[in-house]
Amino acid sequence: MKTILVYTLRVNSSYYGFFLSLLGEGRRRGWRFAWVEPNERESAEEERKRLARVFDVLKPDGFVGGYIGNGRPVIPPAGTPSVWVDTSKPPPGVTTVRHDNASFGEAAAKALLDEGQNFAVFGLKSHKWSGIRERAFAARVRAAGRHCRIVRLPGDSSHPYTALEDVRDELRKLPRPVSVFAVSDKLAAVTLMAAESLGWRCPNDIRLVGVDDDEILCMSFTTPISSVHPDWAQGGRLVAEALEEQMRGEPPGGEYLYGAAGVTRRATTRLPYVRPKDKRVERALAFIASDYDSPITVEDVVAAMGCSRSLAKLRFREETGKTILEALEEMRWERLLVMLRREDADLSALPMQCGFRSASALRALFRRRTGMSMTEWRKRWFLSAADGNR
Repeated sequence: MKTILVYTLRVNSSYYGFFLSLLGEGRRRGWRFAWVEPNERESAEEERKRLARVFDVLKPDGFVGGYIGNGRPVIPPAGTPSVWVDTSKPPPGVTTVRHDNASFGEAAAKALLDEGQNFAVFGLKSHKWSGIRERAFAARVRAAGRHCRIVRLPGDSSHPYTALEDVRDELRKLPRPVSVFAVSDKLAAVTLMAAESLGWRCPNDIRLVGVDDDEILCMSFTTPISSVHPDWAQGGRLVAEALEEQMRGEPPGGEYLYGAAGVTRRATTRLPYVRPKDKRVERALAFIASDYDSPITVEDVVAAMGCSRSLAKLRFREETGKTILEALEEMRWERLLVMLRREDADLSALPMQCGFRSASALRALFRRRTGMSMTEWRKRWFLSAADGNR
């Protein structure tokens, strides 16, 4: 059995998807993993000595270096198959696996271009990856004939809350309604805080998309944040394949990119109708946008409206052109398709993740809409995606 040493800080909950994918790839190859977190309180020399002792004891067959916080290079023993993941300053001559940052900006633009004329992207001055995301987003928006303002903010990626006042000042300069791409979920959270402090309503005044699909961050608001979901499954597979190649004796080197799997749409991008005149319908839409991925029913939406069932159904249809059930089903369907496009999707968990009361109800809806099972649909979709990448 081969042992792989993983050296990274596990500080971002969104990265769990990446490492779970790597673990799955390793299990299929008969690997086991040992985890070591960097000790940022130690000097660079002390940290190198500590890791050298770990190598002496474990004698790992491979090494994966991830986010290490302070950027200090820690180089494994010569000849150890090694891959560095999303690291700003990897050692020279190593194999790296990185975000395709341009694909994140393009995915965000695609999600936001369905509505509105005014666009902005909020980035961070001190990060190269931020600039790539910003430019890709702006290029796609401008190619569609829309205006896009690029805003580069101070602050680092781990603590963008320090930019709150700057974000608020920049928002004041933007026309409403505006669609905003924030280059990370943390920055998206700051942007939403700033918008709410100005009394802006989301998504009526501002529509917002972040990056990483970090559910802890995205679900921390009464208006959950839409976010670009990186293709963690592809990332984990690329790392495993690069390690396997080196274990067979191939030389290290080269860069591999993994991109966006899609956008998980939540309440900050849901503006399918004009703002309702009836406050009860507005409450219903806000309730659906926030809770559609839980098994709420038409009765729950009616209760949120605070009127009789017959009046609720009448007013909702007058304002939106849809029944309450159709609105719920539409939002759940969109989330389902995003989940199905992920290679690491757990089909047995989809009913709960997408707000369906039972697996049988989901299967019946899917066959009614597509004429095939979810497994058949996924096979066709992945074959089509593979053909498009050739």
